[in-house]
Amino acid sequence: MSLGMSEMLMPVGMSEMRKTGVEVVGDMPWGTHFCLFYETRADLLETVVCYCKAGLENQEFCLWVVAEPLTVAEARQALRLAVPDLDQYLADRSLEIVTARDWYLQDGVFDLNRVISGWSAKLASASARGYAGVRVTGDTAWLEKRDWKDFCEYEESLNHAVAHQRLAVLCTYPLAACGAAEILDVVRTHQFAVTKRRGSWDVIETAGHKQAKAEIKRLNEELEQRVVERTRQLTSLNSELTKEVLQRQRAEEALLRSEAYLAEAQRVSHTGSFGWSVSSGHIVWSDETFRIFEYDPASKPTIQAIVQRTHPEDLALVQEMLGQAIGDRTAFDFEHRLLLPDGSLKYVRVVGYPSTNDEPDNLEFVGAVTDITESKRVEESLRRIEGYLAEAQRLTHTGSWVWRVPGREALYLSEEWYRVYGFDPEAGMPSYEERLERMHPEDRSLGQATIDRAIREKSDYELEFRILLPSGAVRYIHTVGHPVLNASGDLVEFVGSSIDVTERKRAEALRDGESHILEMIARDARLEEILDSLVRVVEAQFAGLLCSVLLLDEDGQHVRHGAAPSLPESYIKAIDGLCIGPKAGSCGTAMYRREPVVVTDILEDPLWEAYRGVAEAYGLRACWSTPILAPSGKALGSFAMYYCEPRSPGPAETRALEMATHLAGIAIERRMARAERERLRQAQADLAHINRVTTMGELTASLAHEIKQPITAAMTDAKTCRLWLERDTPDVEEAREAASRIVKDVKRASDIISSISLLFKKDALQRDFLDVNELIREMIVLLRSEANRYKLSIRTELAEDLPRVMADRVQLQQVFMNLMLNGIDAMKGRAGGGELTIKSESDEGQLLISVSDTGVGLPPEQADQIFRAFFTTKDNGTGMGLPITRSIIESHGGRLWVTDTSGQGATFQFTLPAMVAAHA
Repeated sequence: MSLGMSEMLMPVGMSEMRKTGVEVVGDMPWGTHFCLFYETRADLLETVVCYCKAGLENQEFCLWVVAEPLTVAEARQALRLAVPDLDQYLADRSLEIVTARDWYLQDGVFDLNRVISGWSAKLASASARGYAGVRVTGDTAWLEKRDWKDFCEYEESLNHAVAHQRLAVLCTYPLAACGAAEILDVVRTHQFAVTKRRGSWDVIETAGHKQAKAEIKRLNEELEQRVVERTRQLTSLNSELTKEVLQRQRAEEALLRSEAYLAEAQRVSHTGSFGWSVSSGHIVWSDETFRIFEYDPASKPTIQAIVQRTHPEDLALVQEMLGQAIGDRTAFDFEHRLLLPDGSLKYVRVVGYPSTNDEPDNLEFVGAVTDITESKRVEESLRRIEGYLAEAQRLTHTGSWVWRVPGREALYLSEEWYRVYGFDPEAGMPSYEERLERMHPEDRSLGQATIDRAIREKSDYELEFRILLPSGAVRYIHTVGHPVLNASGDLVEFVGSSIDVTERKRAEALRDGESHILEMIARDARLEEILDSLVRVVEAQFAGLLCSVLLLDEDGQHVRHGAAPSLPESYIKAIDGLCIGPKAGSCGTAMYRREPVVVTDILEDPLWEAYRGVAEAYGLRACWSTPILAPSGKALGSFAMYYCEPRSPGPAETRALEMATHLAGIAIERRMARAERERLRQAQADLAHINRVTTMGELTASLAHEIKQPITAAMTDAKTCRLWLERDTPDVEEAREAASRIVKDVKRASDIISSISLLFKKDALQRDFLDVNELIREMIVLLRSEANRYKLSIRTELAEDLPRVMADRVQLQQVFMNLMLNGIDAMKGRAGGGELTIKSESDEGQLLISVSDTGVGLPPEQADQIFRAFFTTKDNGTGMGLPITRSIIESHGGRLWVTDTSGQGATFQFTLPAMVAAHA
């Protein structure tokens, strides 16, 4: 079976004997060309099977050319009986069995040169695959008379072709097909012939063979005579040889010293030398080569030993490189790995040069093997470090560079630098002019001035500037440079780094914009202004970006324009009012699905099928939209980003889109909340108005009595005035006093009516600076009759010089009316009447007002319940008076509560905060 690479590297010398497997022949050297005459098919198979078996067992490639009537299958079956592992040899392609017509008669014609070239090709292939040589046998049963002459020429040429080659050829001829002339031709064209007839062997020597024997005998006799003569000559030259030996010893000593120096140099450099004769297979190694391969110097270096150490994954490479070097007779230089017995790896570099010694058939290589394991480890470590650095630069967007001061020529630019600045590394290092051109025109003068100053001062420099990419995109760069001086102190170059801080700048701008938008929201700016500013903030961060905000109509089906300052007005009008749906572009679909929709190419995406023409007319190609959702999940609108070329959103754009959507949602929700608060306020005002009207209806009798009193007094005064005037001598003074009382009484009635009218009005709130004591007195006037009906007294304890408060007069009147009527209602059934007390005072910058009654009081569990809507202790109460009263006080920044006086009535107290009272 094949030894793989080993035999290719160790061709055996021509004098090496090979077993033929044929008993009568014995061993033979390479280059043997002999023939067999056989009578029977059994004789043929017995001889050829033994011949091929011997070749296979000695690591030779075997080729058997069969001729009819023998078939390939029959030959294979006969060989399998003698060689149990035949299938493995066939699988390894160590053996080929072909027909004579396929080998000799391709295209039906026998071509001498083609056949001999075929043998040479088989030999080259087998050598490259590591076989010791090639063993061939071919049968001539196919040969016809017309081809005999050409075949004889072929046999003669084959003698020359196999000489000095690792080839052995056995030709077989059937005796039945050969006459005397043919047998003589065959014997003449072979080195010798064997014949097997009726079980016996004969050896037929050629005339040349016999002549060679006679010549050898003659030469032996002549040699003996020459030996005698030569002995005499050697004796006479012995003295000269002694001198020559001494000289040679000295030369050998010098050579040994040189070899010792060389060996030490090889040991230090981990480089061993070798010599390899391809023809003889002989290999010579230096001591260092043995150390590299970790073999005992006492062992013989062989190709098998080299193959055993070669890493399996590198074996094909070694075969290819050496095979090519042998075929082309050229030098080789390659690296591969060694796999040592302990499992460790070594890396070696093998360099060899051909040396033919002017002998075409004697190819030799001399060369060196260097252990490069340590350098490989260093290279691998450097590659890892470079990989880590490149990855770190990629993650931090930091490029490194070196540039020479004279000419400002770049000496080194990292991969990340090229990516940041948008240059192609394959195009070579950009010149200083190209690098300067990439800087934003507005920043070039500052950049040049900074670098010029650093060169003059031989100092570090730090600079932040913009670059303008060919695409129009702008990046912000922060660069730091450090000067490098030579031994003389001269500035020769700068090294440094450039960091892409675009994301940081964009984030800062977005944060500033976010703060600005939140300020606008906080000060209740108009929604249109907020959304317009928001869109402009986002658009400013990305070149070529167009943004829009669409609002979902109250019907939840149609979109309305919100903000889009950079989109064409006609496009805005075209999409205003469109209906949302599953295929309604990016925005309509996003609102319909309530999830982001990314369309990278409007002209290709089916979501834009119905609106493609609208977008195409304005050059819009990409649109990414995110729905603006309320906390409940309801869609409020959408924020969209447009580009005029197909593209997908990057991380920065995604973050900006999320931020903008969030802020737009806050603004829209705040407007909706403000509208809702306004609706609630209006509803509360309406409810308070109803409460006032209802309460006033209950007080109709008392109010009528209050109005009737000043009117009655005015009538009495009018009659008195008339009497004074109708006297014979009118008493003008008395009439004037009566008229003054009339005016006073009418004014009193008018004031009462005005107060009642205010309580019935349903106007918008109007806050003004009010005197609380004055309001208390007004309400006492209105409710005094109601108190008198139940024999109740009203007492006041009003502090002087109370500060005025900023409040709505009608609402505070309603507060006093509700609290005072509740006190009157609580004392209605009390025998002996009761007392309603109203106090006002200033307490630590706040106004503290209390309304106390001497009624039945409140159970403790009702202290909180009475302020709940629709909770009432009255038979006909609505349960809304106290909740409305508390909401009015709280809307003015105050607080309302109740305290129980342990069965002696209840006290309601409320405050107005100091910051409100400070305006008085």
